[in-house]
Amino acid sequence: MYSSIFARSAVRSRAVTRPMRSGYYHWENEDGSHLPFSTKNKAALAVGMTVFLASGFSIPFVGAWWQLHKVGKPFYKPGPPPSE
Repeated sequence: MYSSIFARSAVRSRAVTRPMRSGYYHWENEDGSHLPFSTKNKAALAVGMTVFLASGFSIPFVGAWWQLHKVGKPFYKPGPPPSE
């Protein structure tokens, strides 16, 4: 009885691990093939990275400006400070 349980579990474990050893999960070793963007054109890469990083960096500043803009308090008013 126990031998049949062990035999079934061994067959199940072999059946589960077999697809992982097959060629479905193989990538070629080429430069840049694992990246989600192209590194062939360096100028386009620099522009794209600058836009991506600048947009992410500007989100808190745009959010702060929007919150202050909603209540009518701008960050900067040109001209002399208000007199009392």
